[in-house]
Amino acid sequence: MIGTHRRNGRQTPQHATTATHEVRGRTLLLALCLLVGLTTLTGCTNAEVEETPEAAAAEAGDDAASSTADGAAAAGTAEVIEVEMIDFGYVGLPSSVPAGTQLTVTNSSDEELHELVAFALPDDEERSVEDLTTLPPEELAAALGEPATVLLAEPGGPEIAAVGDGTLSEPGRYAIMCFIPTGVEPQVYLDAAAASEGGPPQVEGGPPHFVKGMNRELMVE
Repeated sequence: MIGTHRRNGRQTPQHATTATHEVRGRTLLLALCLLVGLTTLTGCTNAEVEETPEAAAAEAGDDAASSTADGAAAAGTAEVIEVEMIDFGYVGLPSSVPAGTQLTVTNSSDEELHELVAFALPDDEERSVEDLTTLPPEELAAALGEPATVLLAEPGGPEIAAVGDGTLSEPGRYAIMCFIPTGVEPQVYLDAAAASEGGPPQVEGGPPHFVKGMNRELMVE
């Protein structure tokens, strides 16, 4: 019989927990690689890509998520919001949440590795997240700074908390983005990140997912 443990009120098979621990060390390095990798995206951030039907559907589900978050804020309780990552968008991610909200992720893609990287934007940063995604890589890295949290998941795989646990404690405006290159094999990318020794993973792939619409603005109140 497969053992289970409870996480965020849900029971998770023990083998999924074991798999998470096995890759956690690699993904801590991956998180650093993602940040360093911003400087390797020259020419990618200005690509013009049409929004996919899946990403359009993601926006349709956000009103319900916003209502849930607003109800939690009114009740004065911390909220756990599960965000579904698809090709290429975030389903169930509201436009605003109360401070202390914890985000968790699932990956419904058939092929793509996805992540949710949250950056707390400076108070004097007035550009929209959409505008930030068009910046040259060096300017984008400077504008975003260090991530508040990084959550990843392979297709159908368990959540991997590479930075933080998804809790957004500080009020302010956040940029939510996915930096994974389009079309890269998930395991190939993870293996390349683990072998890169601090540098960006050397993999072939298309533009990062945030160029294809996998970027959002989130207000933490």
